[in-house]
Amino acid sequence: MSSIGNVFDWAFFWGVFGFLLKTVAPFIMLIIAIVAVGMLLHGVIVAIRSRS
Repeated sequence: MSSIGNVFDWAFFWGVFGFLLKTVAPFIMLIIAIVAVGMLLHGVIVAIRSRS
């Protein structure tokens, strides 16, 4: 039985993984930013409503 390292081309795998990560990361950050702004606005609205 040979080593599992010989079955997969890890350099190619990490190259593809890194490329996908660089491609998808801006969209993930955009979604996280939208969610964070939504949570902040929700907190502000709740604080204003509870004050009145």
